[in-house]
Order: sequence, then C-alpha cells, then structure tokens
Amino acid sequence: MLKSLITYLADDEIILGYRDCEWTGVGPFLEEDLALSSIAQDEISHASILYEIIGEPDDFVYKRNPNEFKNAYILELENYDYIFTLLRHLFYDEFDYIRIKSLLKSSNNELKSRAEKIILEEEYHLKHFRVLTKKLYQREEGIKVLSECLDKHLWNLFTLFEADEEIKSIYDTDLFPLNYDEHLEMFYNVIKMDLPFYQFPEISEIKNYVKNLKSSRSGNKSEEFIKFYETFTEVYRIEPNAKW
Repeated sequence: MLKSLITYLADDEIILGYRDCEWTGVGPFLEEDLALSSIAQDEISHASILYEIIGEPDDFVYKRNPNEFKNAYILELENYDYIFTLLRHLFYDEFDYIRIKSLLKSSNNELKSRAEKIILEEEYHLKHFRVLTKKLYQREEGIKVLSECLDKHLWNLFTLFEADEEIKSIYDTDLFPLNYDEHLEMFYNVIKMDLPFYQFPEISEIKNYVKNLKSSRSGNKSEEFIKFYETFTEVYRIEPNAKW
C-alpha cells in the first residue's frame, strides 16, 4: 500500500516538474520564467524525497515502463500555452494541497515528516497561481482567455481524480487519512472560488465522469506521454550504467 501511495503522489510531481522545466528561458515574462523554473525544481525535489521512502529515486524515474507511471493525464500533456499551464497548475496545486495536508495525520512518520516540508512550498505554489489567476480575471480580456481554455480543457483537468482500484484502496486509511469523495468535494468548492466567473458543471456530473475514467493513471498513456518519456529518459537509455 505504501508503494502505491508514493507513486500516486510522486509520479504527479515528477511529470509536472519536468513539464514546467520546458518553460525555462521562454516564460511569458521574466519574473514568471524564474518562478516556473523554481517551481519545477520544487516539484522534482518533492518527487525525489517521496520516492526515497521506498527506494532509489532514479529507479522510479528512469527504469520503469511508461504504463507503470501513475500520473494524471492532464499533467503529461504538452505546455500548449501559458494560460493552459496556469490553469493546469492551479487545478493541480489545489488538488495536491488537500492530499499533502492529509498526510500530516498519516500513521507513517517518514511520510508525515516529508509532508511537513513539502506543504510549505506547496503553499507558495498555490498562492502564486491564485494571485496570477485573480489578476487575469479582473480584466474582461482575462476572463475571455481563461474561459476559452477552461471550455477546451475542463474535463481533462478533472482527470486528476481518475482512480483505479489500486488508488482507491489507499484512500481513507491510517496511511492516507483522506476520503476520496471528500477530496473531490473540497476541491470542487475551492476551485469554484478560485474561478468565480466560470460556470462549472454540477459535481454529480464530475463524479460520473471520473468514475468511468480509464486513462493515464490506469496505464493507458497518451502519445504525448510516450514522446515525453523518451525525452526525459534519453540520457539514461544511452548509458544506463553511468555513475553521476
């Protein structure tokens, strides 16, 4: 069960962190270029200290097959544009903050101690993307671009809540004291507050949608993930026995 929980948490972090790295040097403005680079380093570091609980981090990042990664589908997609990246991060950080906060009450002391470190940086990430989103929707043009992106990607954003039987089994346990339905409901309420201008579907529709998902967390990887996997494992595959 511990391994299932760690990969559920850390695979999201590593994939999003690597996607964020692609903004380095090409961010929409200098301050955000630097912020995204810093956040990318944080996410990769979070993944690393979580993987360390169950083994060698590099083994999990570079030695698994693509279909063994448990990341959400939305996180593996390309950085289509900055608005997409902004909304993806806002959704993910709200989703993940609830997960990490619940780990502060975990029965596993090693996991709990890492959560205490991670949550401090996640609070910064969340504040950062909340502030940027609010600045955007205070202008008519900002509402327009955010709404267009949400219309296009909303259901993909909710793939964060895809949960196969393995993932469902770790919820509501001493190890991970968070109820799945409560997780979704808390997230739904807070994301509506983050984006008050947008008309979200009823929560019952979202629950029905995620209930039937068989996407990336279930091992059904997109072509975008396969290409991305080949990129971030390229050096390892050239010389798998190299010592760094």
